[in-house]
Amino acid sequence: MHPPEHTPQRQTDPAHRDEQMTLFAHAGHSKARRTRLSRNERMALRLEQLADDWEDQAEQERAAGDQLSERRLREQARDARRSAALLRAGPGGVSRLLAS
Repeated sequence: MHPPEHTPQRQTDPAHRDEQMTLFAHAGHSKARRTRLSRNERMALRLEQLADDWEDQAEQERAAGDQLSERRLREQARDARRSAALLRAGPGGVSRLLAS
């Protein structure tokens, strides 16, 4: 007699007799691989995030009435966005970007 946690396997069920146990559910599915961003693209995204943060801070400074801090933060945000655009343009596209 089998212990209670084990159930006897039915020999008359041919569908279960030859099946292999699946260890990983995702093994049969092919998922699109996550593309890795280049170093320049990662830095450009980081600069864009900084620019967004500086724009938010500039808006807070404007509400507080501090025009000098607002101007400084907006200039930093503008420069960060320009740097991100240069990084994304790459070596061949920088001259076209600077010409515009």
